[in-house]
Amino acid sequence: MTTGAEQGEIVEVGSPVLVAPDPVDVVRPFAWMSTIIVTATLFLALFNAHAIAAWFDELPPSPYTEPLRAPIAAWAGLTERLGFDAPRAAVRSRWEAAQAARFGGEQPGEDGSAR
Repeated sequence: MTTGAEQGEIVEVGSPVLVAPDPVDVVRPFAWMSTIIVTATLFLALFNAHAIAAWFDELPPSPYTEPLRAPIAAWAGLTERLGFDAPRAAVRSRWEAAQAARFGGEQPGEDGSAR
């Protein structure tokens, strides 16, 4: 009578090659994750300050948001003056130009469907 792999059962045989254990325990995953989050936050604070300010302007006034309104607007203005806003502004201007493009006899405000 046969049992095991001959009848389709999955058998754990292991690897014939000695493989080193995963080095995840040595890397300190919490430190790695924290570094990634801080880096992404700083990148967005520098190069996406306009979006942060626009989002903040949509928040309803409250005792918690009002003291932050002026510093956030100042930060967005500073990043714009330093040129950190240039990539976003370039993409935005190209997007607006693509939206304004007209084809054939199409007039602004028309849906562009054939009549």
